[in-house]
Amino acid sequence: MDSFTSSVNSQVIYLDGYDTTCSTLSIPFCYWYKNDSPSSANEFMPAKVLEEAFYKALLEFPILAGYIRTNSYSRMYVDVNKDNLNMPVYTDTTACCNLTYSAMSDSGFDLRKLPINLHGKYGVPAPVGLLNRQIKPAFFHVLRFKDNGGVFIYASVAHCLVDGYGFVSFMNRWAEIAKWMQQPEDVKEKQPLPTRKYTHDRLAFANMRSDETNALDSKLASCSSGRDLYSKWLASRPTNARGRILKGYLEPRKYVLSTFHIPSKTLEDLRDSVQKHAPAGVKYSINDIITAYISIVCTKAEKKELDDEFKKPLSRVLQKINVFARQSKDQRKLDLEIAVNIRPRIKDSRPDAKDYMGNMAFGKGIELSTGVVDVEPTDEALSVLALKVHELAKSADEQYFSQLKGFLERKPDNYLRKLFSASRSNYALIVSNHTRFPHYNVDFGAGIPALVHKGPHGSNGFVYVMPAHPSVGGYVIETKFSPAATTNIIQNSNWMKLVDKFDSFS
Repeated sequence: MDSFTSSVNSQVIYLDGYDTTCSTLSIPFCYWYKNDSPSSANEFMPAKVLEEAFYKALLEFPILAGYIRTNSYSRMYVDVNKDNLNMPVYTDTTACCNLTYSAMSDSGFDLRKLPINLHGKYGVPAPVGLLNRQIKPAFFHVLRFKDNGGVFIYASVAHCLVDGYGFVSFMNRWAEIAKWMQQPEDVKEKQPLPTRKYTHDRLAFANMRSDETNALDSKLASCSSGRDLYSKWLASRPTNARGRILKGYLEPRKYVLSTFHIPSKTLEDLRDSVQKHAPAGVKYSINDIITAYISIVCTKAEKKELDDEFKKPLSRVLQKINVFARQSKDQRKLDLEIAVNIRPRIKDSRPDAKDYMGNMAFGKGIELSTGVVDVEPTDEALSVLALKVHELAKSADEQYFSQLKGFLERKPDNYLRKLFSASRSNYALIVSNHTRFPHYNVDFGAGIPALVHKGPHGSNGFVYVMPAHPSVGGYVIETKFSPAATTNIIQNSNWMKLVDKFDSFS
Protein backbone atom coordinates (compact mmCIF):
# COMPACT_ATOMS: atom_id res chain seq x y z
CA MET A 1 0.00 0.00 0.00
CA ASP A 2 2.88 2.39 0.79
CA SER A 3 4.02 2.28 -2.84
CA PHE A 4 0.58 3.49 -3.88
CA THR A 5 0.11 6.21 -1.27
CA SER A 6 3.55 7.67 -1.97
CA SER A 7 3.11 7.69 -5.75
CA VAL A 8 -0.54 8.57 -6.41
CA ASN A 9 -1.25 12.11 -7.63
CA SER A 10 -3.96 14.23 -6.03
CA GLN A 11 -6.74 15.01 -8.47
CA VAL A 12 -10.45 15.77 -8.77
CA ILE A 13 -12.48 13.74 -11.26
CA TYR A 14 -15.93 15.12 -12.01
CA LEU A 15 -18.54 12.47 -12.78
CA ASP A 16 -20.93 12.93 -15.68
CA GLY A 17 -24.68 12.53 -15.80
CA TYR A 18 -24.71 8.85 -16.61
CA ASP A 19 -22.16 8.06 -13.88
CA THR A 20 -24.52 9.77 -11.43
CA THR A 21 -27.44 7.65 -12.65
CA CYS A 22 -25.42 4.57 -11.62
CA SER A 23 -24.51 6.00 -8.20
CA THR A 24 -26.94 3.68 -6.37
CA LEU A 25 -25.40 0.53 -7.87
CA SER A 26 -22.29 -1.58 -7.50
CA ILE A 27 -20.64 -4.13 -9.81
CA PRO A 28 -20.00 -7.35 -7.83
CA PHE A 29 -18.31 -10.42 -9.32
CA CYS A 30 -17.00 -13.72 -7.96
CA TYR A 31 -13.91 -15.47 -9.36
CA TRP A 32 -13.05 -19.06 -8.38
CA TYR A 33 -9.56 -20.51 -8.99
CA LYS A 34 -8.65 -24.17 -8.64
CA ASN A 35 -5.20 -25.33 -7.56
CA ASP A 36 -4.32 -28.43 -9.60
CA SER A 37 -1.34 -29.15 -7.30
CA PRO A 38 -2.71 -28.71 -3.78
CA SER A 39 0.04 -30.86 -2.27
CA SER A 40 2.70 -28.44 -3.44
CA ALA A 41 4.57 -26.56 -0.74
CA ASN A 42 4.28 -23.36 -2.76
CA GLU A 43 1.51 -20.97 -1.85
CA PHE A 44 -1.18 -20.91 -4.54
CA MET A 45 -1.58 -17.42 -6.01
CA PRO A 46 0.83 -15.94 -3.43
CA ALA A 47 -0.77 -13.40 -1.12
CA LYS A 48 2.19 -11.01 -1.19
CA VAL A 49 2.24 -10.99 -5.01
CA LEU A 50 -1.51 -10.41 -5.31
CA GLU A 51 -1.46 -7.56 -2.80
CA GLU A 52 1.54 -5.81 -4.36
CA ALA A 53 0.07 -6.22 -7.85
CA PHE A 54 -3.25 -4.85 -6.62
CA TYR A 55 -1.74 -1.56 -5.50
CA LYS A 56 0.32 -1.29 -8.71
CA ALA A 57 -2.91 -1.67 -10.71
CA LEU A 58 -4.62 0.83 -8.42
CA LEU A 59 -2.08 3.48 -9.49
CA GLU A 60 -3.64 3.25 -12.94
CA PHE A 61 -7.14 3.44 -11.43
CA PRO A 62 -6.75 6.21 -8.82
CA ILE A 63 -10.47 6.92 -9.07
CA LEU A 64 -10.96 3.85 -6.84
CA ALA A 65 -9.16 5.58 -3.95
CA GLY A 66 -11.09 8.83 -3.66
CA TYR A 67 -14.03 10.22 -1.73
CA ILE A 68 -17.28 10.44 -3.68
CA ARG A 69 -18.68 13.90 -2.98
CA THR A 70 -21.33 16.34 -4.22
CA ASN A 71 -20.59 20.04 -4.79
CA SER A 72 -22.88 23.04 -4.20
CA TYR A 73 -24.30 22.61 -7.72
CA SER A 74 -25.38 19.01 -6.90
CA ARG A 75 -22.73 17.60 -9.20
CA MET A 76 -20.89 14.48 -8.07
CA TYR A 77 -17.11 14.22 -8.17
CA VAL A 78 -14.31 12.03 -6.84
CA ASP A 79 -11.74 13.71 -4.63
CA VAL A 80 -8.43 11.84 -4.76
CA ASN A 81 -6.27 13.52 -2.12
CA LYS A 82 -2.98 11.73 -1.50
CA ASP A 83 -2.95 13.13 2.06
CA ASN A 84 -6.51 11.89 2.75
CA LEU A 85 -7.26 8.84 0.63
CA ASN A 86 -10.44 6.77 0.74
CA MET A 87 -8.76 3.44 0.04
CA PRO A 88 -10.71 0.47 -1.31
CA VAL A 89 -11.11 -2.33 1.22
CA TYR A 90 -8.59 -5.09 0.41
CA THR A 91 -8.59 -8.27 2.50
CA ASP A 92 -6.74 -11.60 2.18
CA THR A 93 -7.77 -14.37 4.59
CA THR A 94 -7.78 -18.14 4.94
CA ALA A 95 -11.15 -19.86 5.30
CA CYS A 96 -12.06 -21.14 8.74
CA CYS A 97 -13.96 -24.30 9.69
CA ASN A 98 -11.74 -26.40 7.40
CA LEU A 99 -13.72 -25.20 4.40
CA THR A 100 -12.18 -26.72 1.26
CA TYR A 101 -12.31 -25.78 -2.39
CA SER A 102 -13.52 -29.29 -3.29
CA ALA A 103 -16.46 -28.91 -0.90
CA MET A 104 -17.41 -25.61 -2.53
CA SER A 105 -17.07 -27.15 -5.99
CA ASP A 106 -19.26 -30.11 -4.99
CA SER A 107 -21.93 -27.66 -3.77
CA GLY A 108 -22.01 -25.90 -7.13
CA PHE A 109 -20.06 -22.98 -5.59
CA ASP A 110 -22.99 -22.17 -3.34
CA LEU A 111 -22.13 -18.90 -1.58
CA ARG A 112 -24.29 -19.92 1.36
CA LYS A 113 -21.56 -22.41 2.31
CA LEU A 114 -19.08 -19.63 3.03
CA PRO A 115 -18.64 -18.52 6.66
CA ILE A 116 -20.57 -15.38 7.56
CA ASN A 117 -17.66 -13.58 9.16
CA LEU A 118 -16.68 -10.99 6.57
CA HIS A 119 -18.53 -7.86 5.44
CA GLY A 120 -21.98 -9.18 4.68
CA LYS A 121 -24.46 -11.72 3.43
CA TYR A 122 -23.16 -15.22 2.58
CA GLY A 123 -19.74 -14.42 4.02
CA VAL A 124 -18.71 -12.17 1.14
CA PRO A 125 -18.33 -8.39 1.30
CA ALA A 126 -21.38 -6.21 1.07
CA PRO A 127 -21.82 -4.26 -2.15
CA VAL A 128 -20.25 -0.84 -2.29
CA GLY A 129 -21.97 1.26 0.33
CA LEU A 130 -21.51 2.85 3.70
CA LEU A 131 -18.70 1.69 5.97
CA ASN A 132 -18.55 3.75 9.16
CA ARG A 133 -21.07 6.11 7.50
CA GLN A 134 -18.66 6.77 4.61
CA ILE A 135 -19.14 5.54 1.05
CA LYS A 136 -16.29 3.20 0.10
CA PRO A 137 -15.34 3.06 -3.59
CA ALA A 138 -14.67 -0.68 -3.71
CA PHE A 139 -14.29 -3.96 -1.80
CA PHE A 140 -11.89 -6.79 -2.71
CA HIS A 141 -11.62 -10.02 -0.73
CA VAL A 142 -9.24 -12.89 -1.43
CA LEU A 143 -10.36 -16.03 0.41
CA ARG A 144 -7.98 -19.01 0.56
CA PHE A 145 -9.27 -22.51 1.24
CA LYS A 146 -7.83 -24.76 3.96
CA ASP A 147 -6.68 -27.56 1.66
CA ASN A 148 -4.66 -25.15 -0.55
CA GLY A 149 -7.13 -26.33 -3.17
CA GLY A 150 -7.97 -22.92 -4.54
CA VAL A 151 -8.78 -19.26 -4.09
CA PHE A 152 -12.01 -17.28 -4.17
CA ILE A 153 -11.88 -13.58 -5.12
CA TYR A 154 -14.85 -11.30 -4.55
CA ALA A 155 -14.72 -7.82 -6.06
CA SER A 156 -17.34 -5.09 -5.81
CA VAL A 157 -16.83 -1.60 -7.28
CA ALA A 158 -19.04 1.48 -7.27
CA HIS A 159 -20.83 1.63 -10.63
CA CYS A 160 -20.51 5.42 -10.82
CA LEU A 161 -16.70 5.03 -11.10
CA VAL A 162 -16.53 2.37 -13.82
CA ASP A 163 -18.91 0.31 -15.93
CA GLY A 164 -18.65 -3.44 -16.56
CA TYR A 165 -15.97 -2.87 -19.19
CA GLY A 166 -13.95 -0.70 -16.80
CA PHE A 167 -14.41 -3.24 -14.01
CA VAL A 168 -13.06 -6.17 -16.02
CA SER A 169 -10.25 -3.95 -17.35
CA PHE A 170 -9.08 -3.39 -13.76
CA MET A 171 -9.33 -7.10 -12.93
CA ASN A 172 -7.30 -8.04 -16.01
CA ARG A 173 -4.66 -5.40 -15.28
CA TRP A 174 -4.34 -6.60 -11.69
CA ALA A 175 -3.94 -10.19 -12.90
CA GLU A 176 -1.52 -9.20 -15.69
CA ILE A 177 0.80 -7.44 -13.22
CA ALA A 178 0.67 -10.36 -10.75
CA LYS A 179 1.45 -12.88 -13.50
CA TRP A 180 4.38 -10.79 -14.78
CA MET A 181 5.80 -10.36 -11.27
CA GLN A 182 6.15 -14.15 -10.94
CA GLN A 183 8.31 -14.49 -14.05
CA PRO A 184 12.07 -15.11 -13.72
CA GLU A 185 14.15 -11.93 -13.69
CA ASP A 186 15.78 -12.65 -17.06
CA VAL A 187 12.34 -13.10 -18.63
CA LYS A 188 11.10 -9.83 -17.12
CA GLU A 189 14.13 -8.02 -18.53
CA LYS A 190 13.44 -9.34 -22.03
CA GLN A 191 9.66 -8.90 -21.75
CA PRO A 192 8.83 -5.79 -19.69
CA LEU A 193 5.35 -5.33 -18.29
CA PRO A 194 3.14 -4.08 -21.15
CA THR A 195 2.04 -0.46 -20.91
CA ARG A 196 -1.72 0.16 -20.84
CA LYS A 197 -3.71 3.34 -21.13
CA TYR A 198 -6.80 3.99 -19.00
CA THR A 199 -8.78 7.22 -19.27
CA HIS A 200 -10.89 8.32 -16.28
CA ASP A 201 -11.36 11.98 -17.25
CA ARG A 202 -15.05 12.46 -18.09
CA LEU A 203 -14.24 15.67 -19.97
CA ALA A 204 -12.57 13.54 -22.64
CA PHE A 205 -16.02 12.93 -24.13
CA ALA A 206 -17.67 16.21 -23.17
CA ASN A 207 -17.88 17.20 -26.84
CA MET A 208 -20.37 14.37 -27.37
CA ARG A 209 -23.10 16.17 -25.42
CA SER A 210 -26.27 17.25 -27.19
CA ASP A 211 -28.70 19.90 -25.99
CA GLU A 212 -31.44 19.08 -28.48
CA THR A 213 -34.44 18.42 -26.22
CA ASN A 214 -36.64 17.48 -29.18
CA ALA A 215 -34.19 14.70 -30.06
CA LEU A 216 -34.95 12.77 -26.87
CA ASP A 217 -36.98 9.60 -27.11
CA SER A 218 -40.42 9.55 -25.52
CA LYS A 219 -39.27 7.87 -22.27
CA LEU A 220 -36.61 10.51 -21.59
CA ALA A 221 -38.83 13.37 -22.72
CA SER A 222 -41.55 12.29 -20.28
CA CYS A 223 -38.99 12.42 -17.42
CA SER A 224 -38.23 16.09 -18.10
CA SER A 225 -41.82 17.31 -18.09
CA GLY A 226 -43.58 18.76 -15.01
CA ARG A 227 -42.25 19.61 -11.58
CA ASP A 228 -40.63 17.04 -9.32
CA LEU A 229 -39.85 18.70 -6.01
CA TYR A 230 -38.75 15.48 -4.32
CA SER A 231 -36.09 14.74 -6.97
CA LYS A 232 -34.88 18.34 -6.78
CA TRP A 233 -34.64 18.18 -2.98
CA LEU A 234 -32.92 14.78 -2.98
CA ALA A 235 -30.35 15.91 -5.56
CA SER A 236 -29.31 18.71 -3.20
CA ARG A 237 -28.57 16.34 -0.29
CA PRO A 238 -24.96 15.41 0.62
CA THR A 239 -23.71 12.26 -1.09
CA ASN A 240 -23.81 10.01 2.02
CA ALA A 241 -27.28 11.20 3.06
CA ARG A 242 -28.66 10.73 -0.43
CA GLY A 243 -27.09 7.28 -0.56
CA ARG A 244 -28.86 6.21 2.64
CA ILE A 245 -32.22 7.49 1.35
CA LEU A 246 -31.87 5.78 -2.01
CA LYS A 247 -30.69 2.56 -0.37
CA GLY A 248 -33.97 2.46 1.53
CA TYR A 249 -35.95 3.23 -1.62
CA LEU A 250 -34.17 0.62 -3.72
CA GLU A 251 -33.85 -2.07 -1.04
CA PRO A 252 -34.81 -5.23 -2.92
CA ARG A 253 -37.44 -7.62 -1.74
CA LYS A 254 -36.40 -11.24 -1.32
CA TYR A 255 -35.14 -12.75 -4.55
CA VAL A 256 -33.67 -16.04 -5.76
CA LEU A 257 -30.51 -16.23 -7.85
CA SER A 258 -30.75 -18.87 -10.57
CA THR A 259 -28.24 -19.88 -13.25
CA PHE A 260 -29.12 -21.63 -16.50
CA HIS A 261 -26.51 -22.99 -18.91
CA ILE A 262 -27.51 -23.15 -22.57
CA PRO A 263 -25.15 -24.82 -25.10
CA SER A 264 -23.94 -22.71 -28.02
CA LYS A 265 -25.37 -25.09 -30.61
CA THR A 266 -28.82 -24.94 -29.04
CA LEU A 267 -28.93 -21.16 -29.37
CA GLU A 268 -27.33 -21.17 -32.81
CA ASP A 269 -29.95 -23.63 -34.07
CA LEU A 270 -32.72 -21.55 -32.53
CA ARG A 271 -31.35 -18.37 -34.10
CA ASP A 272 -31.17 -20.03 -37.53
CA SER A 273 -34.78 -21.14 -37.16
CA VAL A 274 -36.01 -17.70 -36.05
CA GLN A 275 -33.90 -15.98 -38.73
CA LYS A 276 -36.16 -17.46 -41.41
CA HIS A 277 -38.91 -15.09 -40.23
CA ALA A 278 -36.72 -11.97 -40.07
CA PRO A 279 -37.36 -9.03 -42.43
CA ALA A 280 -35.03 -8.75 -45.40
CA GLY A 281 -31.64 -7.30 -44.47
CA VAL A 282 -31.95 -8.05 -40.74
CA LYS A 283 -29.57 -10.56 -39.16
CA TYR A 284 -30.34 -11.55 -35.59
CA SER A 285 -27.56 -11.96 -33.03
CA ILE A 286 -27.50 -14.57 -30.30
CA ASN A 287 -28.16 -11.74 -27.85
CA ASP A 288 -31.30 -10.73 -29.78
CA ILE A 289 -32.60 -14.29 -29.43
CA ILE A 290 -31.66 -14.67 -25.75
CA THR A 291 -33.25 -11.33 -24.82
CA ALA A 292 -36.41 -12.09 -26.78
CA TYR A 293 -36.80 -15.53 -25.22
CA ILE A 294 -36.05 -14.45 -21.66
CA SER A 295 -38.51 -11.55 -22.05
CA ILE A 296 -41.27 -14.04 -22.82
CA VAL A 297 -40.27 -16.43 -20.04
CA CYS A 298 -39.91 -13.77 -17.34
CA THR A 299 -43.10 -11.92 -18.27
CA LYS A 300 -45.06 -15.15 -18.09
CA ALA A 301 -43.44 -15.98 -14.73
CA GLU A 302 -44.29 -12.58 -13.21
CA LYS A 303 -47.78 -12.57 -14.71
CA LYS A 304 -48.51 -15.99 -13.22
CA GLU A 305 -47.20 -14.75 -9.86
CA LEU A 306 -49.58 -11.78 -10.08
CA ASP A 307 -52.45 -14.00 -11.22
CA ASP A 308 -51.96 -16.16 -8.14
CA GLU A 309 -51.79 -13.04 -5.94
CA PHE A 310 -55.04 -11.72 -7.41
CA LYS A 311 -56.79 -14.97 -6.49
CA LYS A 312 -56.30 -14.36 -2.77
CA PRO A 313 -59.48 -13.16 -0.96
CA LEU A 314 -57.92 -9.94 0.34
CA SER A 315 -56.56 -9.09 -3.09
CA ARG A 316 -60.02 -9.45 -4.65
CA VAL A 317 -61.44 -7.02 -2.09
CA LEU A 318 -58.64 -4.51 -2.69
CA GLN A 319 -59.14 -4.77 -6.46
CA LYS A 320 -62.75 -3.68 -6.07
CA ILE A 321 -61.72 -0.53 -4.23
CA ASN A 322 -58.74 0.01 -6.60
CA VAL A 323 -56.09 -0.14 -3.86
CA PHE A 324 -54.23 -3.28 -4.82
CA ALA A 325 -52.71 -1.99 -8.06
CA ARG A 326 -52.74 1.07 -10.26
CA GLN A 327 -53.32 -1.19 -13.24
CA SER A 328 -54.93 -4.60 -13.50
CA LYS A 329 -52.80 -7.55 -14.51
CA ASP A 330 -54.30 -7.43 -18.01
CA GLN A 331 -53.32 -3.79 -18.57
CA ARG A 332 -49.69 -4.21 -17.62
CA LYS A 333 -46.82 -3.96 -20.10
CA LEU A 334 -43.16 -4.97 -20.04
CA ASP A 335 -40.54 -2.29 -19.40
CA LEU A 336 -37.55 -3.90 -21.10
CA GLU A 337 -34.10 -2.35 -20.80
CA ILE A 338 -30.91 -3.68 -22.34
CA ALA A 339 -27.38 -2.57 -21.51
CA VAL A 340 -25.34 -1.60 -24.58
CA ASN A 341 -21.58 -0.97 -24.65
CA ILE A 342 -21.23 1.70 -27.32
CA ARG A 343 -17.42 1.94 -27.30
CA PRO A 344 -17.13 0.03 -30.61
CA ARG A 345 -19.71 2.41 -32.14
CA ILE A 346 -17.81 5.63 -31.42
CA LYS A 347 -15.72 6.69 -34.40
CA ASP A 348 -12.66 8.94 -34.52
CA SER A 349 -12.73 9.64 -30.78
CA ARG A 350 -9.87 11.27 -28.90
CA PRO A 351 -8.92 9.58 -26.64
CA ASP A 352 -9.74 6.14 -27.96
CA ALA A 353 -13.11 5.02 -26.58
CA LYS A 354 -11.70 1.59 -25.70
CA ASP A 355 -9.41 3.28 -23.16
CA TYR A 356 -12.29 5.03 -21.40
CA MET A 357 -13.17 3.43 -18.05
CA GLY A 358 -16.23 5.55 -17.19
CA ASN A 359 -19.81 4.54 -17.89
CA MET A 360 -20.23 3.97 -21.60
CA ALA A 361 -22.31 0.79 -21.37
CA PHE A 362 -25.75 2.24 -20.75
CA GLY A 363 -29.35 1.10 -20.66
CA LYS A 364 -31.80 1.71 -23.50
CA GLY A 365 -35.44 0.90 -22.78
CA ILE A 366 -38.67 0.15 -24.54
CA GLU A 367 -42.24 -0.53 -23.39
CA LEU A 368 -43.81 -3.66 -24.87
CA SER A 369 -47.44 -4.70 -24.71
CA THR A 370 -48.24 -8.07 -23.18
CA GLY A 371 -49.59 -9.07 -26.59
CA VAL A 372 -46.00 -9.16 -27.79
CA VAL A 373 -44.37 -10.87 -24.80
CA ASP A 374 -47.15 -12.94 -23.21
CA VAL A 375 -47.05 -15.49 -26.03
CA GLU A 376 -45.78 -18.96 -26.74
CA PRO A 377 -42.15 -18.89 -27.98
CA THR A 378 -42.81 -19.93 -31.57
CA ASP A 379 -40.28 -18.95 -34.22
CA GLU A 380 -42.70 -16.31 -35.55
CA ALA A 381 -43.34 -14.80 -32.10
CA LEU A 382 -39.64 -14.82 -31.26
CA SER A 383 -38.87 -13.06 -34.54
CA VAL A 384 -41.35 -10.27 -33.75
CA LEU A 385 -39.75 -9.67 -30.37
CA ALA A 386 -36.16 -10.24 -31.56
CA LEU A 387 -36.69 -7.55 -34.19
CA LYS A 388 -37.69 -5.04 -31.50
CA VAL A 389 -34.63 -5.99 -29.45
CA HIS A 390 -32.43 -5.73 -32.54
CA GLU A 391 -33.75 -2.26 -33.39
CA LEU A 392 -33.47 -1.15 -29.76
CA ALA A 393 -29.81 -2.17 -29.60
CA LYS A 394 -29.11 -0.56 -32.98
CA SER A 395 -30.65 2.74 -31.84
CA ALA A 396 -28.27 2.91 -28.85
CA ASP A 397 -25.63 4.74 -30.86
CA GLU A 398 -23.24 7.64 -30.31
CA GLN A 399 -26.00 10.17 -31.07
CA TYR A 400 -28.34 8.70 -28.46
CA PHE A 401 -25.50 8.56 -25.93
CA SER A 402 -24.82 12.27 -26.44
CA GLN A 403 -28.55 13.03 -26.08
CA LEU A 404 -28.75 10.98 -22.89
CA LYS A 405 -25.69 12.70 -21.39
CA GLY A 406 -27.11 16.09 -22.35
CA PHE A 407 -30.44 15.31 -20.68
CA LEU A 408 -28.87 13.95 -17.49
CA GLU A 409 -26.52 16.92 -17.11
CA ARG A 410 -29.01 19.64 -17.99
CA LYS A 411 -30.45 19.62 -14.47
CA PRO A 412 -28.89 18.07 -11.35
CA ASP A 413 -32.10 16.17 -10.52
CA ASN A 414 -32.69 14.68 -13.99
CA TYR A 415 -30.94 11.43 -13.11
CA LEU A 416 -33.37 11.00 -10.18
CA ARG A 417 -36.31 11.78 -12.45
CA LYS A 418 -35.13 8.98 -14.72
CA LEU A 419 -34.63 6.64 -11.75
CA PHE A 420 -38.11 7.28 -10.34
CA SER A 421 -39.82 7.18 -13.76
CA ALA A 422 -39.95 3.38 -13.89
CA SER A 423 -43.60 2.44 -13.61
CA ARG A 424 -44.46 0.11 -10.76
CA SER A 425 -47.56 -0.82 -12.73
CA ASN A 426 -45.54 -2.72 -15.32
CA TYR A 427 -43.41 -5.83 -15.40
CA ALA A 428 -39.74 -4.81 -15.47
CA LEU A 429 -36.74 -6.59 -16.95
CA ILE A 430 -33.14 -5.40 -17.29
CA VAL A 431 -30.82 -7.56 -19.41
CA SER A 432 -27.05 -7.05 -19.18
CA ASN A 433 -24.77 -9.00 -21.51
CA HIS A 434 -21.20 -9.71 -20.39
CA THR A 435 -20.30 -12.31 -23.04
CA ARG A 436 -17.87 -9.94 -24.78
CA PHE A 437 -16.11 -8.89 -21.57
CA PRO A 438 -12.94 -10.98 -20.96
CA HIS A 439 -13.77 -12.25 -17.48
CA TYR A 440 -12.10 -15.57 -18.23
CA ASN A 441 -8.83 -13.85 -19.14
CA VAL A 442 -8.26 -12.83 -15.50
CA ASP A 443 -5.22 -15.07 -14.96
CA PHE A 444 -3.01 -14.26 -11.93
CA GLY A 445 -0.37 -16.75 -13.08
CA ALA A 446 -2.07 -19.98 -12.02
CA GLY A 447 -4.50 -20.31 -14.91
CA ILE A 448 -7.88 -18.83 -15.79
CA PRO A 449 -10.82 -18.99 -13.34
CA ALA A 450 -12.76 -22.20 -12.98
CA LEU A 451 -15.91 -20.09 -12.73
CA VAL A 452 -16.93 -16.44 -12.92
CA HIS A 453 -20.36 -15.20 -11.89
CA LYS A 454 -22.15 -12.15 -10.53
CA GLY A 455 -22.12 -11.52 -6.81
CA PRO A 456 -25.11 -12.29 -4.59
CA HIS A 457 -26.26 -8.69 -4.26
CA GLY A 458 -28.76 -7.07 -6.59
CA SER A 459 -32.44 -6.48 -7.22
CA ASN A 460 -35.39 -8.29 -8.71
CA GLY A 461 -35.86 -8.23 -12.46
CA PHE A 462 -32.19 -8.42 -13.46
CA VAL A 463 -30.88 -10.92 -16.00
CA TYR A 464 -27.17 -11.29 -16.74
CA VAL A 465 -25.92 -13.13 -19.81
CA MET A 466 -22.47 -14.48 -18.96
CA PRO A 467 -19.94 -16.48 -20.94
CA ALA A 468 -19.54 -20.07 -19.82
CA HIS A 469 -16.09 -21.47 -19.12
CA PRO A 470 -14.12 -21.74 -22.41
CA SER A 471 -13.74 -25.50 -21.97
CA VAL A 472 -17.53 -25.85 -21.88
CA GLY A 473 -18.71 -23.07 -24.17
CA GLY A 474 -22.22 -21.74 -24.40
CA TYR A 475 -23.95 -19.13 -22.29
CA VAL A 476 -24.93 -18.84 -18.63
CA ILE A 477 -28.13 -16.92 -17.93
CA GLU A 478 -28.29 -15.57 -14.36
CA THR A 479 -31.72 -14.43 -13.19
CA LYS A 480 -32.79 -12.60 -10.03
CA PHE A 481 -36.52 -12.86 -9.33
CA SER A 482 -38.86 -13.47 -6.45
CA PRO A 483 -39.20 -17.07 -5.20
CA ALA A 484 -42.63 -17.43 -6.85
CA ALA A 485 -41.50 -16.03 -10.20
CA THR A 486 -38.35 -18.19 -10.09
CA THR A 487 -40.48 -21.30 -9.55
CA ASN A 488 -42.57 -20.30 -12.57
CA ILE A 489 -39.43 -19.88 -14.70
CA ILE A 490 -38.15 -23.32 -13.72
CA GLN A 491 -41.55 -24.85 -14.46
CA ASN A 492 -41.63 -23.35 -17.96
CA SER A 493 -41.10 -26.48 -20.06
CA ASN A 494 -40.21 -24.59 -23.25
CA TRP A 495 -37.43 -22.70 -21.49
CA MET A 496 -36.05 -25.73 -19.69
CA LYS A 497 -35.78 -27.62 -23.01
CA LEU A 498 -33.03 -25.16 -23.96
CA VAL A 499 -31.19 -25.61 -20.66
CA ASP A 500 -28.80 -28.48 -19.96
CA LYS A 501 -27.89 -27.42 -16.41
CA PHE A 502 -29.33 -25.09 -13.79
CA ASP A 503 -28.87 -24.14 -10.13
CA SER A 504 -30.98 -22.00 -7.84
CA PHE A 505 -29.93 -20.27 -4.61
CA SER A 506 -32.23 -18.32 -2.28
